[in-house]
Amino acid sequence: MYYKGIFIFYQTQISEIINLMKPRLSLYAVKYLANELDKKISSNFITNVFVINSSDIVFMFSFIKEKLLISLNHNAPFISLLDIDYNFTTNLGNLNENLRKYLKGAYITKVEQINNDRVIKMSLVKNNEFFEKENYSLILEFIPTINNLILLNSDNKILFAKHYTDLSISRPIIRLMEYNPLPSNLVIKEEEFDYKEYQNSINEYLKELHFKNRKEKALPLYNFFKNKIKSLKKKVQVLEKEKLDATNKLSYKEIGESLLLYSYDEEGLNNYITTLTNYDKELSPLENANKYFDKYKKSKRTIENDNREIEIALNTINEYETVLSLFDYYSDEETEELYKKYLPNKIANHKRHKEIDARLPYYIDYLGVRIGFGKNKEQNNYLTFKKANKEDIYLHVANDKGAHVVIFDKDPSKDIILLASEIALILSNKESGDIYIADIKDVKKGASLGEALIDKYETITLHKIREESKQLLTKQKRFN
Repeated sequence: MYYKGIFIFYQTQISEIINLMKPRLSLYAVKYLANELDKKISSNFITNVFVINSSDIVFMFSFIKEKLLISLNHNAPFISLLDIDYNFTTNLGNLNENLRKYLKGAYITKVEQINNDRVIKMSLVKNNEFFEKENYSLILEFIPTINNLILLNSDNKILFAKHYTDLSISRPIIRLMEYNPLPSNLVIKEEEFDYKEYQNSINEYLKELHFKNRKEKALPLYNFFKNKIKSLKKKVQVLEKEKLDATNKLSYKEIGESLLLYSYDEEGLNNYITTLTNYDKELSPLENANKYFDKYKKSKRTIENDNREIEIALNTINEYETVLSLFDYYSDEETEELYKKYLPNKIANHKRHKEIDARLPYYIDYLGVRIGFGKNKEQNNYLTFKKANKEDIYLHVANDKGAHVVIFDKDPSKDIILLASEIALILSNKESGDIYIADIKDVKKGASLGEALIDKYETITLHKIREESKQLLTKQKRFN
């Protein structure tokens, strides 16, 4: 069940998260959020825009780490600043093109609520291609079922709208027509608004968006590995059956030798050939014997070839299953590396990152100690036999495939050892189990790349992995 983590996106979870934010944004909540945004993002440049899907957009800024999530979800639209580290790819299309054209590089002068309604206006200034300053407004209407995003020029005319209308309605939204705010005689009442709780709910929503975004990006890889594993397992089954048939024919050698022995005993030969099903009476006993010898030799070669093919197939299955088990912890750069290695013809569909050495393993910093780990045999080999020192500590799941884990400290605390042990289990797709722990000086290279032989070790047994350990693993960095 390795495929479950990244690849299955539960739409019900999004619905539940939206429900957490009910009642929908009140007038007071919009006023509060507009004031917060004005304090935080005014005097910032918009450095990037990501259109995650048809409803959700993320803005990045020049002087603050927080990102702005704008969701024009049909039932419960919302907006919030979030302190997140997720990387998103943008969906190409008209929305992406216009937002980047008018907003990327724009300077925010003010954020305010309009007409005491569920509408926020972001005032912007941007240099045009002639380096002349132009004023724009971004209007965000958070009205359930009729929400909208509208870009206005300095004359208050519509340059772009997410949802256009026609002249048949009372407030048409048409390109280059003057924008008319929603009529409002509403009065804002003071009320309780738990901003932290609100942000926490949206953070959960964004996590799901991030997983969905990664899932869509990695889906061709997922299908590749899943289908390859399935076909390789079928291949192993066919080869095992073929090998069994060939093994049953190894007795042909004995039959050939018996025919040679009976070649001078006609009565014994006649009695013996009655027990054979493939004896050709048109041929002499010698010719039949040679025929059986040929079948024996062919069967022996088949077994040898099948054993080689089975070993290759099982190693490949092991490699692909390991890759799938680690998908929750792959960065965008690693996903690109996998595309380059396994599906190079698909790489053009994905953002190209700076070239990095694929052998370089990963690490996290915890309590002032670095814990390194590999995600494939090249990284495992580099980590243990190139990067680690003799005084460092080595960990690996017992009697199974998995990541090499190295604690870069000769005398780590129990907390460090516990976390490193959990990482070894997590990266082997296990929730519990035994882990070998040894000094690096007692770990030797095996015959194949990434294989490690341990001369002396102790065993740690864990029955459960802490959720906070899984979260720490998402903060991984790459060695350089």
